[in-house]
Amino acid sequence: MKEVALVCAGDKFDPNVHVKQIYANLHEYCTDFRLTVFTDQDIGLPGVRTIPLPDWNLSARQLWWYKLYIHAEHTWTGPILYLDLDTIIVNCIDKFWDWEPGKYAICQDFNRQFIETYPVSNSSVMRFDPGSTRDMYSHFISDIPKHLRQFRGDQDYVTDWFKHRPGKSWWPREWAMSYKWEIKHGGTRVGGLDVKYPDDYLQPDQEEVVPDACSIVVFHGKPDPYDTFFGKKRLTT
Repeated sequence: MKEVALVCAGDKFDPNVHVKQIYANLHEYCTDFRLTVFTDQDIGLPGVRTIPLPDWNLSARQLWWYKLYIHAEHTWTGPILYLDLDTIIVNCIDKFWDWEPGKYAICQDFNRQFIETYPVSNSSVMRFDPGSTRDMYSHFISDIPKHLRQFRGDQDYVTDWFKHRPGKSWWPREWAMSYKWEIKHGGTRVGGLDVKYPDDYLQPDQEEVVPDACSIVVFHGKPDPYDTFFGKKRLTT
């Protein structure tokens, strides 16, 4: 069985849209899976396992730190694939369990579009073996306030953890791609908030360019996936 995990905390995401849509996508693009949602609310989806989140006294802007709770001791049947709620599955994702077994697989940060060797990881899509990240989690909870001060978010903490440790692997670039920097109009030449159409896009005449190898499209920051035509046309729930 393929284990899939989500985190739904606070009110940024609507479980009736974001969780429900990923669940529907999994039925289409993943074989033999179990979905677990770590949450502080009622998900209301039959067949979905829910695990309550701890109280870490996080602000609304810090809720991404709850992604580290998936690394605590929980009951799993095999490797876990974690997905952010602002992702859209567009093709079969079974390959994510086959990539470099035993390693902690994660995205290279999407600034790779502008700096090929950008050294930071992005935690939108991660896979790990049960128990393999227990040391990382134990280190984090040993002094949560300190780590919240030291790092901007969970992916910076994970990046630092693996900086001098073996076992991390980045997904192939085209498997999980940024909507706003790599998919929309074929990708951008620059990042930030001042991207101008059409000059800053690589294929401005194309609304979107999704490579055949791409299985997951990531909406980091703004816009929300279902505020875009790309997302709206893929809503099935």
